[in-house]
Amino acid sequence: MVATPARRRLRPGGRHGLGRVHVGSGPMHRPDWWNVDIRAFPGAVDEIVDAAEPWPWRGLEFVYGEHFLEHLAPDAAIRFVREAARALAPGGVLRLSTPSLEHVWVTHFHPTRDRPKEIAIRETYAANRAFHGWGHRFLYSREMLERVLADSGFTDITFHGFGESDREALRGLEWHAGGEAVADGWPAVWIVEGAAADSRPDAPDLLLAEVESEFQRHVRSGH
Repeated sequence: MVATPARRRLRPGGRHGLGRVHVGSGPMHRPDWWNVDIRAFPGAVDEIVDAAEPWPWRGLEFVYGEHFLEHLAPDAAIRFVREAARALAPGGVLRLSTPSLEHVWVTHFHPTRDRPKEIAIRETYAANRAFHGWGHRFLYSREMLERVLADSGFTDITFHGFGESDREALRGLEWHAGGEAVADGWPAVWIVEGAAADSRPDAPDLLLAEVESEFQRHVRSGH
């Protein structure tokens, strides 16, 4: 973990440190947040952090990640969400925005026996891009997101429209193009918020074992 200059802003954890951490920030610098990424983006990232490893901060107010979760293997994503739960103060909020598996499903492939071959081929590429392009590792359904947050100790789990929130500090954060799209009632991205519980015993490893059994061992098998 290597710190970069704070540009007159204080690192989370101190008495006057920022209480908001923007995870997987990339080149998108948010001046009211502590921006962290696994890669250095000069002038944008405040600190280089692997968010799936133990965090150095506690007592945070908010944690936010946009188009970040899908770039992690699901076991790393679960570890990240658990670290966010530990780092947040009781009642602190995690907000995540990630591509909707349901939207990908209904918009990228439309099998019919009489469709032109050119369309079938084009949609084959599009569907595989959605799953594997841009470094995607795992796409989430609404139910899977709820499962990951609840398993990690979050309560009051709610879903929101693009840029919308019941909390003023979390409104208008999303910026990725196309995030407002809806198809057959399914949003292009799931935007979920969860509140850190007052009491957070260590989560059991049942979900980690499940994703290993149901997904990751098959990916590693090579066939």
